[in-house]
Amino acid sequence: METMTKTLPRWARIFGIVVGVVSILAGVLVLVYPGLGLFVVVYLLAFALILLGFERLAMGISGHPYTAQKKELVST
Repeated sequence: METMTKTLPRWARIFGIVVGVVSILAGVLVLVYPGLGLFVVVYLLAFALILLGFERLAMGISGHPYTAQKKELVST
């Protein structure tokens, strides 16, 4: 049985490395300055809730519900 392995394109590997380094640095910053971490989490949550509100408002005005089919397209 042959196994086929595909390597990621160079840009995807570089992007993964950059995201990993940024994540590690962000984790260290949160450990050193916990207040900063709380500040960022609060603002990210607020931003997500505002976007959710606009999405729900648009669905209510347009009359197009968020169906399971659309959910599957978004998750893939």
